[in-house]
Amino acid sequence: MNEPSEGMTDSDSSGAEPVRRARGGWRDFWQLHVPLVLVLALCTVITVIEAKRATEGVWRAWAYMFEWPLIGLFTIWIWHRYRTEGSVTKGLVERWRERVSRISAESESEAGAGEPMSKVAADAAGSVAGLPNRAGDAQPIEADPQLEAWNEYVEDLRRREPPGAPPS
Repeated sequence: MNEPSEGMTDSDSSGAEPVRRARGGWRDFWQLHVPLVLVLALCTVITVIEAKRATEGVWRAWAYMFEWPLIGLFTIWIWHRYRTEGSVTKGLVERWRERVSRISAESESEAGAGEPMSKVAADAAGSVAGLPNRAGDAQPIEADPQLEAWNEYVEDLRRREPPGAPPS
């Protein structure tokens, strides 16, 4: 039997919420679990070394003794996000947009129905910094002359010396 891919649903592929299936196999073992174990082992060893140095009177080692366990906890959080979401940032944009729309709806209800929505709330309810919103509309981005000059410079370099070609 074929398993559904990450973007597929159990019933069909029309409009339903994507199914999150448990990832597994050798790819996760080598890309998620082995690095987690190595980083946690490294953090543990360095924490023990710094604790020994701190008890010997090296005052700076006290900070490192608390820093390395925090790095280990951060590693566990990253590992958890990759296991559950498939990415560290996946879902953050959606949560942010939901929060912004909720706050703008609250501000509209407090301001009254007769007053127009402020420009900040309208921008927040729409898309952010040129990113498309759920409807696929993108907010126009102003032209940056410095960026255009840079792009022209890079084009000129690529024309004169193409990537991969030997230097002239």
